[in-house]
Order: sequence, then C-alpha cells, then structure tokens
Amino acid sequence: MKILHIIGNGFDLNLGLKTSYKDFYDFYKNVESSSNSINDLKTNISNNYKNWSDLELALGQYTEEFKTVDDFDEVFEDIGEQLAEYLKKEESKFDFSAVDKEKFFENLVKPEVYLPVADNNKIRTFKTNYTNNTWVVDIFTFNYTTIIEKIIEEKKNIRIGHHIKDNVTVTLRGVEHIHGYVDNRMVLGVNDVSQLKNKEFHQNLDVLEAIVKEKCNTAYGHTIDNLFKTKIKQADFICIFGASLGDTDNMWWELIGEKLRERHIPVIIFTKGEEVISPRIGYKTNRTKRKMTNYFLKKTKLSKEEIEKVSENIFVALDTGMFKDIIKK
Repeated sequence: MKILHIIGNGFDLNLGLKTSYKDFYDFYKNVESSSNSINDLKTNISNNYKNWSDLELALGQYTEEFKTVDDFDEVFEDIGEQLAEYLKKEESKFDFSAVDKEKFFENLVKPEVYLPVADNNKIRTFKTNYTNNTWVVDIFTFNYTTIIEKIIEEKKNIRIGHHIKDNVTVTLRGVEHIHGYVDNRMVLGVNDVSQLKNKEFHQNLDVLEAIVKEKCNTAYGHTIDNLFKTKIKQADFICIFGASLGDTDNMWWELIGEKLRERHIPVIIFTKGEEVISPRIGYKTNRTKRKMTNYFLKKTKLSKEEIEKVSENIFVALDTGMFKDIIKK
C-alpha cells in the first residue's frame, strides 16, 4: 500500500512557527529599502492585507504594476529573498527536542484515527485489502522549511511502524519539496498564465520561468514535479494536511481528481476550518466538512456526475490533533 502525505504550511503553524503570510508581511514592511518599486509593493500590501492573504496569487495580480521585466525582477527577487531569510530565522527558533518522533511516525501510518469512528472504520476496512502488501509512505511538502527532515534526522527508508498485521512494517521512503527550499530552487508563483494580470508577460519566457510554477520547475530541471505526478498516480491513500488548496497549485488538485476518476481511493483533508466549532453543535461541523469537500472537488475538473461518485471517498478532518500531538507535553 502506498500512502502519500501532501503537507502545507499548516504543518509548521501547528508546531508554533510564525510562518503565515501575515507574519511575514509584518516583518517585510519594516525592512528598509531604497527602491521605490519595492516600497510601493510594501505600501500595497499594508493597505490591502486581505487581498494578500495568498502571496502567490496576489503577486500574479500585482504584475500589472510592472512596466518592464527589470521592474518585475527587482520586486520579485526582493520579496523572495526576504521571505527566505524570514523563514530561516523562524526555523532556527524551533526546539526539535520537543518533538515525539514516534508519535509523528504514528500519525503518518494511521492518520485515520483522527476521523470520527464511522469514517475511521471505513478506511480501516479499505486497508484490509492490502494486508499482504508492502506498505510505504511518501511525503511531499509545499513548504520551504526543513522541519520534517530534521525530525527524521535526514534519513530515508525508515521503518516507522506496523499496519494491521504486526509483523509487516511500514517504511517512510523520504521527503520531497515540490516548491524547493529557502536556499535552493525556491519556487514562488502561480499555477498558469491566467493568474498573471499583466498580459504582456503571458508570452515572456523570462517572466514565466520565474513565476509560473510548472515553467519554473522545468527551468530548474530537477524533475521533482514529475516524481510528484508519479506518486499521485500510484497512491492508494492520500492525506492532505495544512494546505490551503489554493488556486496557485490547481495542477495538483486536478491530478488527484484524475486519480479519483480512475480509482476511488480515500483522500483525507486535514484542515483548521473557518472556525472552531463546539462538539455540542455537530451539525455545523458537518456543514463545514461538506463545504471543504465541495471546495476541493470543484478544483479537480471532475464532472458533476463524477463528483457525486467520488465524494464519499473524501474525508475531512477538522481541527484535530494530527501533527499537533507530536509535541511533548
């Protein structure tokens, strides 16, 4: 059985790191610059925090402010460099001795335990189809930080637990960064040219290789994006944790949709939710879960009939202890 974990910024936030875009903006606006273009960007962000809730999407819209590629380069490189420096400082503050590594491994092997009993039972029943198979876990993260690698001490092919048969181990094969790292092949951008408001840039390869993710990955020549596509196609079980499911990563949600069209595998979406809802009013929790399921499936490009068929395979885990319980009390 192949379990694929797709990790977003919610993972770092869950561990107490201040890695939200709002946290970064509060830092960035106080970094002095002699450039009018960069200062104009900071003013725009300060006056429109809501519009900048998704940095990558907002950058695509902000391209209309640039007259030349040089103008674009100056601003784009500055915000990228400052984001990298900010994240390095945040990561350096984290106390890795506070992490219960075995609990982290347990979360990777049995994420379904955070679901309601009925949903947990569905996935456990699904897993029985793989009782005699080899079990492996792959992690792909959208984050630039290396928190996960440091938790597992930079190792690969680690035995991290057992599944429903105690004599069969589960192996964590490794961690891959689809958007690169703070100091290497950092990808910051949009999903496609439709998200660039400056239409004069739509045919400019110099700009596209900088800010359109697929073009940027191709320019780097690392093939991690191709590996990610392969892992999605091969997955028997997918968990998405702490990812905003934003439009700038639509290509991956669409690929998961293609996978669901082919095979109705379980997909768990771990999310904070719009609000923390009291356990006493469970019907509101269910509303939020349905809203998240519909939000995700609309990004997959599946037809209405296909969405109806696969919707029961989408499980939403709302505000759970997943990857939060790994901090020692």
